[in-house]
Amino acid sequence: YLFLYFQVLKAFDYSSPWKGQQQMYKLDIGWPKIPEYFTGQTFCVAVDSLHGLVYVGQRGDNVPKVLVFSEEGYFLYSWNNTVEMPHGIFVLNTATDSSVWITDVGTGKYGHTVKQYSPSGKLMQILGTPGNAGSSLIPLQFDQPAEIFVEESGDIYVVDGDGGMNNRLLKLSNDYKEIWLTGTNGTGIGQFKIPHSVTVDPFGRVWVADRDNKRIQVFDKVTGEWLGSWSSCFSEDGPYSVRY
Repeated sequence: YLFLYFQVLKAFDYSSPWKGQQQMYKLDIGWPKIPEYFTGQTFCVAVDSLHGLVYVGQRGDNVPKVLVFSEEGYFLYSWNNTVEMPHGIFVLNTATDSSVWITDVGTGKYGHTVKQYSPSGKLMQILGTPGNAGSSLIPLQFDQPAEIFVEESGDIYVVDGDGGMNNRLLKLSNDYKEIWLTGTNGTGIGQFKIPHSVTVDPFGRVWVADRDNKRIQVFDKVTGEWLGSWSSCFSEDGPYSVRY
Protein backbone atom coordinates (compact mmCIF):
# COMPACT_ATOMS: atom_id res chain seq x y z
CA TYR A 1 0.00 0.00 0.00
CA LEU A 2 2.82 2.40 0.78
CA PHE A 3 4.40 1.60 -2.59
CA LEU A 4 1.12 2.24 -4.42
CA TYR A 5 0.59 5.43 -2.45
CA PHE A 6 4.05 6.69 -3.38
CA GLN A 7 3.62 5.74 -7.03
CA VAL A 8 0.31 7.62 -7.30
CA LEU A 9 1.71 10.80 -5.80
CA LYS A 10 4.97 10.52 -7.74
CA ALA A 11 3.13 10.08 -11.04
CA PHE A 12 0.87 13.01 -10.27
CA ASP A 13 3.87 15.16 -9.34
CA TYR A 14 5.74 14.48 -12.57
CA SER A 15 2.67 14.78 -14.79
CA SER A 16 1.64 18.19 -13.48
CA PRO A 17 2.41 20.94 -16.02
CA TRP A 18 2.38 23.53 -13.21
CA LYS A 19 5.12 21.96 -11.13
CA GLY A 20 7.47 24.62 -9.83
CA GLN A 21 5.28 27.49 -11.01
CA GLN A 22 3.53 29.89 -8.69
CA GLN A 23 -0.17 30.07 -9.43
CA MET A 24 -1.90 33.43 -9.27
CA TYR A 25 -5.68 33.71 -9.02
CA LYS A 26 -7.38 37.08 -9.07
CA LEU A 27 -11.05 37.69 -8.35
CA ASP A 28 -12.90 39.10 -11.35
CA ILE A 29 -15.41 41.40 -9.66
CA GLY A 30 -17.02 42.15 -13.03
CA TRP A 31 -18.18 38.55 -13.53
CA PRO A 32 -21.05 38.08 -14.08
CA LYS A 33 -22.08 41.37 -15.62
CA ILE A 34 -25.38 41.42 -13.74
CA PRO A 35 -24.90 39.54 -10.44
CA GLU A 36 -28.59 39.97 -9.59
CA TYR A 37 -29.26 36.91 -11.72
CA PHE A 38 -27.91 34.87 -8.81
CA THR A 39 -31.10 34.85 -6.77
CA GLY A 40 -30.53 31.53 -5.02
CA GLN A 41 -27.69 29.61 -3.38
CA THR A 42 -24.99 28.95 -5.98
CA PHE A 43 -23.85 25.36 -5.66
CA CYS A 44 -22.09 24.03 -8.77
CA VAL A 45 -20.47 25.25 -11.98
CA ALA A 46 -19.21 23.73 -15.24
CA VAL A 47 -17.53 25.37 -18.22
CA ASP A 48 -18.12 24.36 -21.83
CA SER A 49 -14.90 25.76 -23.24
CA LEU A 50 -15.70 24.47 -26.73
CA HIS A 51 -18.78 26.69 -27.03
CA GLY A 52 -17.82 29.40 -24.54
CA LEU A 53 -20.63 28.67 -22.07
CA VAL A 54 -20.72 28.58 -18.27
CA TYR A 55 -23.44 26.54 -16.52
CA VAL A 56 -24.28 27.41 -12.92
CA GLY A 57 -26.57 25.37 -10.67
CA GLN A 58 -28.36 27.15 -7.84
CA ARG A 59 -30.87 26.28 -5.16
CA GLY A 60 -33.80 28.09 -3.63
CA ASP A 61 -37.55 28.53 -3.89
CA ASN A 62 -38.94 30.10 -7.05
CA VAL A 63 -35.54 30.52 -8.71
CA PRO A 64 -34.26 29.05 -11.99
CA LYS A 65 -32.11 26.07 -11.05
CA VAL A 66 -29.69 26.33 -14.00
CA LEU A 67 -28.25 29.62 -15.30
CA VAL A 68 -26.20 29.83 -18.49
CA PHE A 69 -23.66 32.60 -19.11
CA SER A 70 -21.12 33.43 -21.75
CA GLU A 71 -17.50 33.12 -20.63
CA GLU A 72 -17.44 36.93 -20.53
CA GLY A 73 -20.20 36.89 -17.90
CA TYR A 74 -23.26 37.85 -19.95
CA PHE A 75 -26.46 36.06 -18.97
CA LEU A 76 -27.86 34.02 -21.85
CA TYR A 77 -30.75 31.89 -20.57
CA SER A 78 -31.91 29.65 -17.73
CA TRP A 79 -34.03 26.59 -17.14
CA ASN A 80 -35.93 25.01 -14.29
CA ASN A 81 -37.08 21.81 -15.96
CA THR A 82 -37.18 18.74 -13.67
CA VAL A 83 -34.34 20.02 -11.47
CA GLU A 84 -35.03 20.11 -7.75
CA MET A 85 -31.73 20.51 -5.87
CA PRO A 86 -28.65 20.48 -8.12
CA HIS A 87 -25.45 19.31 -6.48
CA GLY A 88 -22.99 18.55 -9.30
CA ILE A 89 -22.89 19.61 -12.94
CA PHE A 90 -20.76 18.29 -15.81
CA VAL A 91 -20.52 19.23 -19.50
CA LEU A 92 -19.65 16.59 -22.09
CA ASN A 93 -18.65 17.47 -25.66
CA THR A 94 -18.24 14.70 -28.23
CA ALA A 95 -17.70 14.73 -31.99
CA THR A 96 -21.46 14.56 -32.56
CA ASP A 97 -23.16 16.47 -29.75
CA SER A 98 -22.98 18.18 -26.36
CA SER A 99 -24.84 17.45 -23.15
CA VAL A 100 -25.12 18.68 -19.58
CA TRP A 101 -25.28 16.20 -16.70
CA ILE A 102 -26.70 17.18 -13.30
CA THR A 103 -26.86 15.26 -10.03
CA ASP A 104 -30.01 16.05 -8.05
CA VAL A 105 -29.97 15.48 -4.28
CA GLY A 106 -33.52 16.71 -3.70
CA THR A 107 -35.96 14.58 -1.72
CA GLY A 108 -39.02 15.43 -3.81
CA LYS A 109 -40.34 13.90 -7.04
CA TYR A 110 -37.22 14.78 -9.10
CA GLY A 111 -34.57 13.92 -6.52
CA HIS A 112 -32.09 11.07 -6.03
CA THR A 113 -31.27 11.10 -9.73
CA VAL A 114 -28.64 11.87 -12.34
CA LYS A 115 -30.04 13.66 -15.39
CA GLN A 116 -28.76 14.42 -18.87
CA TYR A 117 -29.91 17.57 -20.65
CA SER A 118 -29.30 19.20 -23.98
CA PRO A 119 -27.43 22.53 -23.81
CA SER A 120 -30.79 24.31 -24.04
CA GLY A 121 -32.26 22.40 -21.09
CA LYS A 122 -34.24 19.63 -22.78
CA LEU A 123 -34.35 16.52 -20.60
CA MET A 124 -32.73 13.61 -22.43
CA GLN A 125 -32.10 10.89 -19.83
CA ILE A 126 -32.81 10.09 -16.18
CA LEU A 127 -30.68 7.66 -14.18
CA GLY A 128 -32.10 6.43 -10.89
CA THR A 129 -35.67 6.26 -9.62
CA PRO A 130 -37.01 9.84 -9.31
CA GLY A 131 -38.19 10.63 -5.81
CA ASN A 132 -37.05 7.30 -4.36
CA ALA A 133 -33.73 6.78 -2.59
CA GLY A 134 -32.09 3.37 -2.71
CA SER A 135 -29.01 1.22 -3.26
CA SER A 136 -30.25 -1.13 -5.98
CA LEU A 137 -28.36 -1.60 -9.23
CA ILE A 138 -31.32 -3.24 -11.02
CA PRO A 139 -33.23 -0.98 -11.19
CA LEU A 140 -30.51 1.62 -10.72
CA GLN A 141 -31.03 3.76 -7.62
CA PHE A 142 -29.14 6.53 -5.86
CA ASP A 143 -29.41 8.27 -2.51
CA GLN A 144 -28.29 11.89 -2.91
CA PRO A 145 -25.72 11.40 -5.70
CA ALA A 146 -23.11 14.12 -5.27
CA GLU A 147 -21.27 14.38 -8.59
CA ILE A 148 -20.67 12.79 -11.99
CA PHE A 149 -17.86 12.50 -14.52
CA VAL A 150 -18.59 11.29 -18.06
CA GLU A 151 -15.89 10.15 -20.47
CA GLU A 152 -16.08 10.71 -24.22
CA SER A 153 -16.64 6.95 -24.58
CA GLY A 154 -19.84 7.35 -22.58
CA ASP A 155 -18.56 5.60 -19.44
CA ILE A 156 -19.92 7.29 -16.32
CA TYR A 157 -18.49 7.70 -12.81
CA VAL A 158 -20.85 8.68 -9.98
CA VAL A 159 -20.07 9.38 -6.33
CA ASP A 160 -23.28 8.46 -4.53
CA GLY A 161 -23.87 9.47 -0.96
CA ASP A 162 -24.02 13.16 -0.03
CA GLY A 163 -25.25 12.26 3.43
CA GLY A 164 -27.51 9.44 2.24
CA MET A 165 -27.41 5.69 2.88
CA ASN A 166 -24.78 5.02 0.19
CA ASN A 167 -21.09 5.82 0.34
CA ARG A 168 -19.89 4.46 -2.98
CA LEU A 169 -18.16 5.10 -6.28
CA LEU A 170 -19.96 3.57 -9.24
CA LYS A 171 -18.77 3.14 -12.83
CA LEU A 172 -21.45 2.64 -15.50
CA SER A 173 -21.14 1.73 -19.17
CA ASN A 174 -22.58 3.93 -21.91
CA ASP A 175 -25.77 1.84 -21.76
CA TYR A 176 -26.00 2.54 -17.99
CA LYS A 177 -25.01 -0.92 -16.74
CA GLU A 178 -22.66 -1.44 -13.78
CA ILE A 179 -19.02 -2.00 -14.71
CA TRP A 180 -17.73 -1.88 -11.16
CA LEU A 181 -18.69 -0.50 -7.77
CA THR A 182 -16.54 0.20 -4.75
CA GLY A 183 -16.99 1.74 -1.33
CA THR A 184 -18.95 1.39 1.88
CA ASN A 185 -19.41 3.68 4.85
CA GLY A 186 -16.23 3.85 6.92
CA THR A 187 -12.74 5.20 7.39
CA GLY A 188 -10.69 2.33 5.97
CA ILE A 189 -8.98 1.95 2.61
CA GLY A 190 -11.54 2.30 -0.16
CA GLN A 191 -14.30 3.32 2.25
CA PHE A 192 -16.00 6.72 2.22
CA LYS A 193 -17.71 9.21 4.46
CA ILE A 194 -19.55 11.44 2.00
CA PRO A 195 -17.80 10.94 -1.35
CA HIS A 196 -18.38 14.46 -2.59
CA SER A 197 -16.60 14.90 -5.93
CA VAL A 198 -15.05 12.80 -8.70
CA THR A 199 -12.75 13.36 -11.67
CA VAL A 200 -10.74 11.19 -14.08
CA ASP A 201 -7.24 12.04 -15.30
CA PRO A 202 -5.58 11.11 -18.64
CA PHE A 203 -3.53 8.41 -16.92
CA GLY A 204 -6.42 6.11 -16.06
CA ARG A 205 -6.98 7.21 -12.46
CA VAL A 206 -10.23 8.15 -10.74
CA TRP A 207 -9.90 10.78 -8.00
CA VAL A 208 -12.53 11.07 -5.26
CA ALA A 209 -12.92 13.82 -2.67
CA ASP A 210 -13.76 11.80 0.46
CA ARG A 211 -15.09 14.79 2.34
CA ASP A 212 -15.77 13.71 5.91
CA ASN A 213 -12.68 11.48 5.95
CA LYS A 214 -10.73 14.61 4.96
CA ARG A 215 -8.80 12.91 2.18
CA ILE A 216 -8.51 12.25 -1.55
CA GLN A 217 -8.66 8.61 -2.66
CA VAL A 218 -7.45 7.33 -6.03
CA PHE A 219 -8.67 4.30 -7.98
CA ASP A 220 -7.85 2.50 -11.22
CA LYS A 221 -10.51 3.43 -13.77
CA VAL A 222 -10.48 0.01 -15.47
CA THR A 223 -10.70 -2.24 -12.42
CA GLY A 224 -11.79 0.03 -9.57
CA GLU A 225 -8.71 -1.06 -7.59
CA TRP A 226 -7.61 1.31 -4.82
CA LEU A 227 -4.30 2.98 -5.69
CA GLY A 228 -3.64 5.42 -2.88
CA SER A 229 -4.79 8.40 -0.83
CA TRP A 230 -3.56 11.42 1.02
CA SER A 231 -5.01 13.52 3.79
CA SER A 232 -2.27 15.67 5.28
CA CYS A 233 -3.12 18.94 3.53
CA PHE A 234 -6.85 19.38 4.17
CA SER A 235 -8.65 21.66 6.59
CA GLU A 236 -11.22 20.75 9.19
CA ASP A 237 -13.97 20.65 6.56
CA GLY A 238 -12.19 18.24 4.22
CA PRO A 239 -12.09 18.46 0.41
CA TYR A 240 -15.39 19.42 -1.21
CA SER A 241 -14.21 19.14 -4.81
CA VAL A 242 -11.44 17.56 -6.88
CA ARG A 243 -10.38 18.45 -10.44
CA TYR A 244 -7.51 17.46 -12.65
